[in-house]
Amino acid sequence: MTKEIRLNALDQCNPSFLAFGLWRHPRDKALDFTSIDYWADYARLLERGLFDALFLADSLGVPDTYRQSYAPAFRSGALAPSLDPSVIVPAMALVTENLGFAITGSASYETPYLFARRMTTLDHMTSGRIGWNIVTSFLRSGALAMGHNELAEHDARYDAADEFMAVMYGLWEGSWADGALKRDKTSGIYADPELITELDHSGGHHRIRAVSAAEPSLQRTPMLFQAGGSPRGRHFAATHAEGIFINGPQLELVAPQVADMRKRAAALGRDPRSLKFFAGATIIVDETEALARARYEDYKRHTSVEGMLCQLSAALGIDLSKYPLDEPIRYEKTDAAHSQLDMLTRKGSWTVRQAVESMVVSGRNLLIVGTPEQVVDEFARWVEHADVDGFNIARVLAHETMENFIDMVVPELQRRGMFKTEYAAGTLRERVTGSGPRTAPDHSASRYRG
Repeated sequence: MTKEIRLNALDQCNPSFLAFGLWRHPRDKALDFTSIDYWADYARLLERGLFDALFLADSLGVPDTYRQSYAPAFRSGALAPSLDPSVIVPAMALVTENLGFAITGSASYETPYLFARRMTTLDHMTSGRIGWNIVTSFLRSGALAMGHNELAEHDARYDAADEFMAVMYGLWEGSWADGALKRDKTSGIYADPELITELDHSGGHHRIRAVSAAEPSLQRTPMLFQAGGSPRGRHFAATHAEGIFINGPQLELVAPQVADMRKRAAALGRDPRSLKFFAGATIIVDETEALARARYEDYKRHTSVEGMLCQLSAALGIDLSKYPLDEPIRYEKTDAAHSQLDMLTRKGSWTVRQAVESMVVSGRNLLIVGTPEQVVDEFARWVEHADVDGFNIARVLAHETMENFIDMVVPELQRRGMFKTEYAAGTLRERVTGSGPRTAPDHSASRYRG
């Protein structure tokens, strides 16, 4: 039986995301990313292509590991400057009816009460189309920007995030019991206070005593996404995530991670098939392979090596300017992205040049350059052998990447029965997982329900 895949668009509110430097391309529209029309047009395009969601990555702070300065990031437009993704969502929701929005929010730096209310508000304003990409934030500049003296240790950030999730579940799931909302004009009772309880939490990182001021939204808890690749990150994902973003240029690197997280979820009492895995993918497609290759070579001419070194240094927590290009990157204990560091140093012996070359245009995602048939063939191979449920399609050129994908790849997917021909009814969670609007009974959030 052919498996129907899910598709998200992968982007960030900045000039260039993963395809560093491509904002300079004459056909790119990313210089308009500060315009509301840019995002409205983007949302309409994705809904035309029946995408499940637009996943908006984000980071607090500016990458400043490379050359120990924020100058390379701003000069190259690599992840900086950036805007708050949550603020632009209502504009996109207003011009769409079905497209979901997965917003990145930091469990390390958000204030629980304010964040819970903001996400509930967005879920109301979108009629249940909101997802939350949970991150613990690995930029030291972000820690300093948020008033911390230093970046917290890697695993300690996940420990704190577990507590943050407990507070979120308490506000979203526990504060208002089912039936608390009356809206009864005859009796004059809007909400039954007997069915609304106070959350009283005092832990190692958070202290809160409050009822949720916001009435529950359709999903209550937004659909939960996560992308941790380290052992501690995988445990966190197996505990909390419903959708998991997974990156890697080769199927052989991704498949063991998927299997491991499904196994971890089962050990925690969750249905391992309830976790939906999305592989990051950069797709350069055209009518013939030769045309697609020519398009790829054209894109490569506009990439920024400085931008790639800026992002990679930040992710590894290592200033790569101290390395000659052909010297292998040495392992150093850092508190940045452990999975990337291990892959380049402990599971291989990558030089700086090799690492950068692997990032060109795709940012170390799966890169497919070819015809629609070749793209779909590779998708089918990953679905079968890596056990992924769908793909996050990354922007190379705005909005050319998505236009080409929607006009060429989506019809081929539909022809093979691998992609929907219309949206199903319901919330983002219902459409992506096939379950109800709220988290499943075996999810950790269910323990907090009133």
